[in-house]
Amino acid sequence: MIDLLVFLLVAYGATNIMVFGTIFQPFRDLVGVDSNNPNFFGKLFGCMMCLPFWWGVLLSLFMYSPTGQLPISFEYLNVFLDGCLASGAVWILHTIQEKLES
Repeated sequence: MIDLLVFLLVAYGATNIMVFGTIFQPFRDLVGVDSNNPNFFGKLFGCMMCLPFWWGVLLSLFMYSPTGQLPISFEYLNVFLDGCLASGAVWILHTIQEKLES
């Protein structure tokens, strides 16, 4: 249970810093996050649903796989599902944070 919590908080924290943190502002400007026609990376680093998917994939590969406990024999499916889990959880946390701030 604690591993799942750490997985989700790392995904949320890393995504939040990369999408909104001032330390990544030069990078976001470089990839065109705020431009009228952003490229792939501009769209990725401006999206609180897209970027956590890839964080979930990376965390699944290198740290911990929350879906690894499920009876799935296809390992790549676990990695995909972990990305989906991270994306959904981060989006929910972000939506709650926005509601609390407004």
